[in-house]
Amino acid sequence: MKELNIAFKEFYVAVRSKRFIGILAFYLFFIFLMNYALKDEIIASAGQIRVFPLDTIFGGQGQIAQTPVSLSIFMNLETLTVFGALIGVALGADSINKEVEEGTIKVLLGHPLYRDQVINGKFLGNALALMLIIFIGYVFSIAYFLTIGVPIDGPSMIRALLAAVFTLIYMLTFLSLGTMLSTLLKKPETSMLIAIVLAIFLTLIYPMMAEVIAGKIAGEQPYCPPPRIKTPSSGEPEPIHMDYTCPAFEEWQNKLNMWKKRLKSLSPASHYSQLVISSFAGDEFSNDYLPIGESLSLAFNNLAILIVQLLLPFSIAYAKFMTSDLR
Repeated sequence: MKELNIAFKEFYVAVRSKRFIGILAFYLFFIFLMNYALKDEIIASAGQIRVFPLDTIFGGQGQIAQTPVSLSIFMNLETLTVFGALIGVALGADSINKEVEEGTIKVLLGHPLYRDQVINGKFLGNALALMLIIFIGYVFSIAYFLTIGVPIDGPSMIRALLAAVFTLIYMLTFLSLGTMLSTLLKKPETSMLIAIVLAIFLTLIYPMMAEVIAGKIAGEQPYCPPPRIKTPSSGEPEPIHMDYTCPAFEEWQNKLNMWKKRLKSLSPASHYSQLVISSFAGDEFSNDYLPIGESLSLAFNNLAILIVQLLLPFSIAYAKFMTSDLR
């Protein structure tokens, strides 16, 4: 119960801060720009569904079922791969050391509270703030659909809610990372700067580095000469112009893709991207969504790894806060 009291207080302070209001306003403005840019495509695809393969720069791969709702929601969630990480670390990066620097932590612990109740309550309060951002973003998107006259189909909304859960877990991963930095570093400004740089590195820079490193490990692409046949007219062999691969090229391609997947799996963005694709997974034979059970099974390992990446930084933050000198 005491954790909830701290959580609600932290939530109240967070949503009233200028930082939170600015983040929310920028996020809604970005959603509006994305939906406006896709307006013609959304209207043109109304009442239709199309299944196509997708390969994101973050590492997610799969077949996605496109409807007006899934197209808009998917693009918004792709932006949250970077923007959501920044929101998470921004809320957590000064949640502890700011209290210590201002001396309010002594007043807080002067009450009949345990330290674990304090850190758990603060984390939960910031998690509620993240839930509010996701909820407002979804409501804003739905309102936009209704404004431009696009019908909202039930299956897509169910998939969007599933993707919202994955989005929350992903943003909590970076909230956990920010909280860890807040306990390890004394200065809020330092922890905030490092947290933002780390979020940008993990979501933007590292996936590109993984592409380059995987290419170096796989080596140069082998040369595969096309097969040649003799033509009746000249009797000279001529190349066949058709899609052609050779065993050496296939082996190189498999090795390249394997190392890309291995390297990108170190970043939470890779697992989140795969989870979002799985939320809207489609079947090209039936030209419809996959059953939710099959969709979840496609990315179960990604969900498990993302949860581990959430719990590990928070465990370090918890242990550090419980043993640190808060004077």
